[in-house]
Amino acid sequence: MSKSVLLLNKKHCMREDLTVAIKQVRAEGYDLDISIPWDITDIGKLFDDAMEKGASRILTAGGDGSLNGMTNLILDRGAEREVALALLPLGTANDFARGVGIPSNDLTSSLRLAVSGGEHAIDVGVVNGRHFVNVASGGIGAEITSTTPVELKRLLGGAAYSIMGLIKATQLQPYSARISLPDGQTDDGEVLVITIGNSKYAGGGFEVAPKASLTDGLLDLAVVTKPENEGFDQLVEELNDPFNENNRSLHYRQLNEFVIETKQPLPLNLDGEPMLETRFEFGIKPKALRMVLQNVF
Repeated sequence: MSKSVLLLNKKHCMREDLTVAIKQVRAEGYDLDISIPWDITDIGKLFDDAMEKGASRILTAGGDGSLNGMTNLILDRGAEREVALALLPLGTANDFARGVGIPSNDLTSSLRLAVSGGEHAIDVGVVNGRHFVNVASGGIGAEITSTTPVELKRLLGGAAYSIMGLIKATQLQPYSARISLPDGQTDDGEVLVITIGNSKYAGGGFEVAPKASLTDGLLDLAVVTKPENEGFDQLVEELNDPFNENNRSLHYRQLNEFVIETKQPLPLNLDGEPMLETRFEFGIKPKALRMVLQNVF
């Protein structure tokens, strides 16, 4: 039987449903240790301790940001061959968990899956040396997420009028961007929103990368540019038909690498973790991480 170690943020320690889940899983005979980092600086040390004690599975408890942190820790340590990563979804949105069928409304079931489920090799996205497993999003959405979360979560779900209203109300301007593709082609435009999906969901359950797969060796790039002549009706139509090759404002591609460059720093949200740069080099590491998942697509 594999040895599992749960790295548990101290803010979750008093959750009654989590206490019940841990007792139940241990009663079923699974080898599960709990480590509680005092702060973020403790996580690496506790991870190393778990590996020295023979852990074959590391469980991270939280949302997409916690998953991102542990993914980067495992890959930066070069431990991807030694340990599998499992997720106990205790975040607010749990977008990655939604896509792979990890139940966020039943902690006992999700913890049982984490310690006993099958392991799958999944792709990992990389940008400027940082890894991500779910979605990176940039542009005006990342800039004003803190003040208008509902509208932004609906960004690629057909709420084009809300998008344009936000732009006008906040005086935010599109980002002048160049996207360099693997074939040498470059696209220039005034970008409103960019999403890069390794998985499908972001923003609290919205399918921003419908064709994304964790095992296809590709990233799904969706770019929304400012409509010509204030053509908001056109943008609404394209948001409802994102794969149409004749679209002029919404473009959806599947690529293994590309570069995004902007004149001014572009805010990028990487699995919930912020970045701010003028050049982003994106790539994919096929099947670089073993994860414990209910479903893999």
